[in-house]
Amino acid sequence: MRRSAGLRAAALALAAASLLAPACRRSAKPEAGFRAAPGAPVFLIVVDTLRSDRLPFYGYVSGVTPALSALREDAILYESAWSPVPLTLPSHSSLFTGVPPGVHRVLDNGGYRLGAALPTLAELLKREGYATGGAVSCVVLSGSTGISRGFDAWDDRIEPSAPGLAANRVQRPGRETAARLEEWLGGVKGERVFGFLHLFEPHAPYEAPEPFRSRFADPYDAEVATADAAVGAFLDGLKRRGLYEKSLVVFLSDHGEGLGDHGEEEHGVFLYREAIQVPLLVKLPSARAGERPPFAGTRVETPVELLDVLPTVADVVGLRGFTPREGSVSLARLAAGGAAPERRLFAETFYPRIRFGWSELRSVVDGTWHYVDAPRPELYDLATDPVETKNRIEEKAGPLRAMKAEVEKRKSPFVEPSAVDEEEAKKLASLGYVTMTTAGGGALPDPKDEIGTLEQLKRGLGLLKGGRTAESVEALRKLLERNPRLVDAWEAYAQGLARLGRADEAVAAIRKTVELSPADRTNYLLSVANLCLQVGRPDEAIRHADLAIARGDTGGHEVKARALLGKGDLAGAEAEARRSLETGEGRKRSWLVLADVLASGGRFEEALALTEKLREKVGERGLDDLAGYRFLRGNLLGRLGRGEEAEAEILEETRRFPGYVPAWQTLVHLRASRGRSAEARRTVDEMIAAAEGPAAYAAAAELLERLGDAAGAARLRAEARVGPGAAPGGRRKP
Repeated sequence: MRRSAGLRAAALALAAASLLAPACRRSAKPEAGFRAAPGAPVFLIVVDTLRSDRLPFYGYVSGVTPALSALREDAILYESAWSPVPLTLPSHSSLFTGVPPGVHRVLDNGGYRLGAALPTLAELLKREGYATGGAVSCVVLSGSTGISRGFDAWDDRIEPSAPGLAANRVQRPGRETAARLEEWLGGVKGERVFGFLHLFEPHAPYEAPEPFRSRFADPYDAEVATADAAVGAFLDGLKRRGLYEKSLVVFLSDHGEGLGDHGEEEHGVFLYREAIQVPLLVKLPSARAGERPPFAGTRVETPVELLDVLPTVADVVGLRGFTPREGSVSLARLAAGGAAPERRLFAETFYPRIRFGWSELRSVVDGTWHYVDAPRPELYDLATDPVETKNRIEEKAGPLRAMKAEVEKRKSPFVEPSAVDEEEAKKLASLGYVTMTTAGGGALPDPKDEIGTLEQLKRGLGLLKGGRTAESVEALRKLLERNPRLVDAWEAYAQGLARLGRADEAVAAIRKTVELSPADRTNYLLSVANLCLQVGRPDEAIRHADLAIARGDTGGHEVKARALLGKGDLAGAEAEARRSLETGEGRKRSWLVLADVLASGGRFEEALALTEKLREKVGERGLDDLAGYRFLRGNLLGRLGRGEEAEAEILEETRRFPGYVPAWQTLVHLRASRGRSAEARRTVDEMIAAAEGPAAYAAAAELLERLGDAAGAARLRAEARVGPGAAPGGRRKP
């Protein structure tokens, strides 16, 4: 999947050559040719996690991006553009407010919210009479984060069944997101519009759809091409509406991606060039129909930053009452020959501190010099060392003293995140945002010394998520032998052991989380309770749930209700389920537990009414992330003799949550019981394709035996031993 170091270096060298090439600017007097376009349509397009050195117009030889390359011909290209932070929500918060994370105080993708004190780009444009609409492709930018302030419409609805995506309840294909924004645009009257489009390709996991998956050897390149196609479709829509020529179009990425450079596969931890240098294109409104946009094809070599986007929009469309932040520039006037202020570009990441207990990092770009402030500081000359391999800090080269002073002047205090609920934590984890809790104190370590441990943990978690349980357990065991204080590694290890049926070892492992994290003991007590319940130890589950409740975590009532239900204590289970609702009515899962308890007592109508009441309370959208809801309704409807409705509900459960094996099993039984044996057999194949892993294979084999296909059952059991990823028929899935 990764290129060799030599190839990566070659690609970056090409990019560096482009970076340092002479700018093709006009030689006229400063700002000659600049023309404001009051009321012009504005479109901001962000492709998440896109490295500039993976685009042809930045020197990459393997990329194919026809839509973006066409946009580049009409646009100004900024060769040295930098993000203030390598994380999606903090970067977008800076993009929309024009201030760094230290000012807006959004330091991570979870546990922070953009406050109302700072006006956003959407709010400023709305005051000028603009219709404002945004569409985003992942849950990190949900409206609940405050990022949607000022938008008339904010489409963050993520269908849980996005085909072909492993993280399928947290992101959606960019083509669909672009279509959503275009749909909104079609309902807007007039041309004073601001549209924001966010695409999540090429964020990990890199699972591009066809035909792009087959066209590119590198999965990241395939995702870049996928994003390009989505951008192209959207721009074509603007052209059909006659808006493209008239519009200010800004294209950029919020941050880059490690791709193994400096040991980081993804992003968030480091502030090297691959993480914070981003592509940036600005297409200005044409003066008249059929005329090329001003400064089309121009290259600007002066270093700029994403904080310059808001003042640029304000300058071009003439926002009244807007005061640019000191030191910011108008990108349009810079391309027109305007003087750039002397400044150093600052970046900061608290992600290593928040997630892993490592030191935060800060960096300053001063011309071609890049200083990284860390426990062991680093200094690189991008002109001669674009891949940042030669640390020149001991030479005290370049403007080192000035850059150190800039860090001291601009570094922001640490702001503790608020608590992240369980569901949000799961969604962030599915996108690769892992928390590696490490018990212990002392000075915070340098992330350079710890990044290998993180990547090993991610590998172990990835194997577990992919159903390769035995491999995951072995990888985590080796990791814990070397790093026995990794709390979250113990938790994942316990889950893997439980899946393998090694209950005693699983319980011993999960107890380590409590022993190692006295400060967070309450959270881990519930983890212990849930795992004990999973391995068939309800009494231990109850004891740990009681301990969590005693410490103030009312989520223990839900776990205790499930444990009591497993013991057949319906009265006790109902009492605990109702306490769970009383103490946390917003806990949707508690409604399902209570409905399950009622159903177990034969109170089917009551249970069904409860599920309908939950639907009324949270709406259809509020059920999107609630696995088991439609499965329970289907079972209840079946019990009440409403077979067609039951099948429809359970079919919807499999569509929304393709990994939920019990729903597939029930669907097969329903179809077989209604005399549709051939359809039931096909459903087993669909189950294997959708719900990979040992549990799915075992369940499918049992179903085939019940359908009279002993040979098929034996084949599936054999394939299960080969490992997940095996397709029916014995061949490996691509």
